[in-house]
Amino acid sequence: MSIPSDSVKTHGFTILIDMRGSAWAAIKPILKVLQEHFPSSVHQALVVKPDNFWQKQRTTIGAHKYKFETTMISLEALPKVIDSTQLTSDLDGTLHYDHAQWIDLRLALEELMWQAGELLDRLDDLQEDVARADFADDVTGARRAIDAHADISKRLAKVPVDELESQGERVLQRLEAAEAACSEASGSGVEAAAFHCGSPSALRAQLSAVRSAHAHAHKLWQHKKMQLDQCFQLRLFEQDCEKMLEWIVNHRTAFLATYVEIGRSCAAAKRLQEEHARFAAACTGGGRPSVARVTTAARRLADKRHYAESQISALAMRLERAYKQLSAGLEERSAVLSLSVVFHHKAEAYASAVGGWGAQCALALQLATGQGGAPCSDPRALEQHAQRHRQLYEHMCQAYTEVHSTSKKLLYQLDHLVQVCHQTDPTDMSETSSGGAGGAGGAGGAGGDPAADYSSGANHVLAVIHQILGHHRALEARYHQARLKLHQRLALLLYKEDCRQVLDWLSNHGLQFLQKNTGIGRNLHKARIYQKSHEHFENVAQNTYTNAEKLLAAAEELARSGECDPEEVLGVARELEAHVAAFAARVDRRRRRLDLAVLLYTHEKELLQWLETLRGGGGVCASDDSPEAARRALEQCAQHRAASLDACAATIAQGEALMQDLRSATDTVALKSALDTTAHSSAIVRCLNFALASRRHASVVSRLLFIVLTPYPLSCSYK
Repeated sequence: MSIPSDSVKTHGFTILIDMRGSAWAAIKPILKVLQEHFPSSVHQALVVKPDNFWQKQRTTIGAHKYKFETTMISLEALPKVIDSTQLTSDLDGTLHYDHAQWIDLRLALEELMWQAGELLDRLDDLQEDVARADFADDVTGARRAIDAHADISKRLAKVPVDELESQGERVLQRLEAAEAACSEASGSGVEAAAFHCGSPSALRAQLSAVRSAHAHAHKLWQHKKMQLDQCFQLRLFEQDCEKMLEWIVNHRTAFLATYVEIGRSCAAAKRLQEEHARFAAACTGGGRPSVARVTTAARRLADKRHYAESQISALAMRLERAYKQLSAGLEERSAVLSLSVVFHHKAEAYASAVGGWGAQCALALQLATGQGGAPCSDPRALEQHAQRHRQLYEHMCQAYTEVHSTSKKLLYQLDHLVQVCHQTDPTDMSETSSGGAGGAGGAGGAGGDPAADYSSGANHVLAVIHQILGHHRALEARYHQARLKLHQRLALLLYKEDCRQVLDWLSNHGLQFLQKNTGIGRNLHKARIYQKSHEHFENVAQNTYTNAEKLLAAAEELARSGECDPEEVLGVARELEAHVAAFAARVDRRRRRLDLAVLLYTHEKELLQWLETLRGGGGVCASDDSPEAARRALEQCAQHRAASLDACAATIAQGEALMQDLRSATDTVALKSALDTTAHSSAIVRCLNFALASRRHASVVSRLLFIVLTPYPLSCSYK
């Protein structure tokens, strides 16, 4: 069934059985086999009739039991059903057929096909062996896999593909020769080909399949060899990475054992800084070149299109990240230790300066209060002491600020160090632990407590800061006490100095002016000169009054604010107020005296002018000779008389008051002043006499006018 082509096999097989000289018992097994195995492929079965009658009957009866058509046919009728070219010579046909030759060729062909099938199976097995996913997890296993793959190459080389092809070529030559001979004998190559033992094209296809399978297996082997080599490189790379990660974890573990220690003093901090510098140099010098070498190998493998490129890149990144984390931790601790050295240095410098600062505060307090010595009485010297005291406080505050700011930086850097050392990727740590890091799985602080680590390093810093804060508060209290006393003392001295300047002006300028200028003038012109001079003096003295008022207000403010001793500053203020009040009273008395003198001399001048007018015949007269005019003139004269009398009375009162003031002036005891007072009294007496005379003249004029206006007989004539 495997010999004809598919187009031929679709017509079904015609089975021709020669029963001549045979019995039904020999034919029945053949039909049974056809019934059991090839019922659908058999078109019909032709049985050449036997010679025995009984065998014919039995065959006829038994042939109807099969699914395919079974027909009894005679030899003479056989050509009617089958062409004679399809029948061999024993069946009166012309088909050339050598059974021994056909069996020999068929056996050779089947042997070849079997060998080809076996080789295909072997090649399939080799392909399965090649395709098996036997990538090892370590370097040793990868090396063994490469050795095993080399054995597969040897097995593949032992496959006799070339021998099979040679044998196939020989069988093909025999097939082609038999086909040619059969075609010449039968004269019909197409129909004779059905009885050939095999198809040359099928054989060539089988040989080509073997060759293709062998080439494919070799190609798979080459690809697998490349993958195994890459696997070996990958395991070597992983081994280097694991060693580096283990190295990093070990150094990180050693680093984390003391990474929050910052020292208890400046010397201890410097010692830790030197030790850390040596450790960091060892880590950098030993780790950085190795990490660079591993990452370079990773890039080289990635450039070669490694099948595990992503895994290699991830592992290289994990290694770089782990080393960067270690480097970051080392750098952060270097910064922390540098700040620790600066902090302890400044803290120790501050602590050593506390005694000197306290002594300077005590000295300032002594200068201000006099405790243990005499207080300072020089305002300039005391102000210089206050300036130095303020500079001392600024220096103290600057030192404390430096210590405090350094502590804040140190605590922040310490917290950052703890955070950096505890932010390791958990995936990195788990892979590191599973990859051989083993007991170093606590790297990166995964097993520690960040708060506890920070507290262990920060407690000492906080304790030092609290101690320095206590010293600073105590010094601040002493400084403020001394500053207050210094300011009180300085304010009191400055206040006394200002009061002294006012009193000096009063005694050296104000009283001297009053003592030199005691006169009031002997006439109006002189009196007015004295008055203007006194007004100018009062304007000048007004600044002194203003300053005195400010000083008095300042004394009350100082007493109320507590900047000075209230009793002492108020006592100085009362003394100043008394002197200024006495001086102002004298200035007012002289001003009133000069005002009275000017007013007296002015009235004297007016009265003299009016008196001269009366003596010259002037005055009030009638405009005509009528009685009405005389009456009006008399009324005007009466008004002038009353006004003159009032003016004279006022002038006399002013003169008497000025005389009384001059007599009661007890502050001019000098001889010149007494003489001036006598002269002034004479001038005032003269003014009073003028006033009396003026009053008498006013009486005479008024009487005359009254007489003129008295009605007399018309016969009397008067001028």
